Amino acid sequence: MHNMMKYLMMILYCFLISTAVSLFGVFILQTMKVMGTADTDFINLPYGIAVGFNICLAFGTLPVLFNLNNTVKFSPLMSALSFFLLPMILVLFSLLLMWDEPWPGILFAFPYLSVLMIFFMRFRRGQHLKQYNQ
Repeated sequence: MHNMMKYLMMILYCFLISTAVSLFGVFILQTMKVMGTADTDFINLPYGIAVGFNICLAFGTLPVLFNLNNTVKFSPLMSALSFFLLPMILVLFSLLLMWDEPWPGILFAFPYLSVLMIFFMRFRRGQHLKQYNQ
């Protein structure tokens, strides 16, 4: 149960950090008049899209719970797939949906995938140390 909470907290931290970075990025882009320059009711839509995109990526990271199984946990390939396969598929799917202007999908996915990569490297380093000490 303790390990499951550790993985769920990792997903929550990824979501919170990447959402804060995405919202700050949208704020900067709107301040620089790069996006959301029209005076309509949809001027704040990029904020909602950023939060929604990060929610989808957070749900896509739930396969990280497969690391509760020792076979997946100690295999670097299986562990990496459990961390990144579904989020990368979601990012590729969003890029295909936005084929005419892919930059919003890349800009909204980059913070989440960066934070997830940091957590994955910390996780693998911890697994490597556990294997070394055994």
